[in-house]
Amino acid sequence: MYNFKEKKLHFNALRNPDAAVYDLELLRQVRPWLPQLRTYTRDPKRYASEILYSLLDLTTRESIRAFRRKKLDELKAATEVPGTAAGDTPSDEITATDSDTSASDETTGTTDENTPESVKIEALEQSLEEAEERAEEAEQRAEEAEEAQEEAETRAEEAEQALDTEKKKEQPKAAPAKSKSTRSTRKSTGTTSSIRKSK
Repeated sequence: MYNFKEKKLHFNALRNPDAAVYDLELLRQVRPWLPQLRTYTRDPKRYASEILYSLLDLTTRESIRAFRRKKLDELKAATEVPGTAAGDTPSDEITATDSDTSASDETTGTTDENTPESVKIEALEQSLEEAEERAEEAEQRAEEAEEAQEEAETRAEEAEQALDTEKKKEQPKAAPAKSKSTRSTRKSTGTTSSIRKSK
């Protein structure tokens, strides 16, 4: 979407680990089949940079900001509504008998018991998913390690073969044995002069 310099500029401007959850949600909407989504879902704050970098490949800076603002506004509206609703009810209107309060206590008790169980179930399911992801990552690392080991072995074999061929090339061919030859000199005729005598 952006070239490298623009992307880096927008990345630095938009970087905010607290907004990683919203960025992840937008990334899910834009590209739901992205393989890294499961990893990002585990800890959005940890992967905030990667999420934002991926988003900048797919959407514009303005759309990211607009989505963040929309989510923050929704969050503010959700927190304000329960607070104002509780403040609007006057205490004069609340009248209950003892039986009504005991019945309401029983129902709230059962919902409280269900809530921790559902929370536990969700936590267990999440931990199971995380364990499966860790197992998949471990398998991938093991496969990568095996491939790296095989590559290292093939490189070692190639290096050994190359070394053997170099040794064979460097071995000098059997040079002929040097004979002890001296400089050839004329045989002495018994005279000391070098002038030849005629007979």
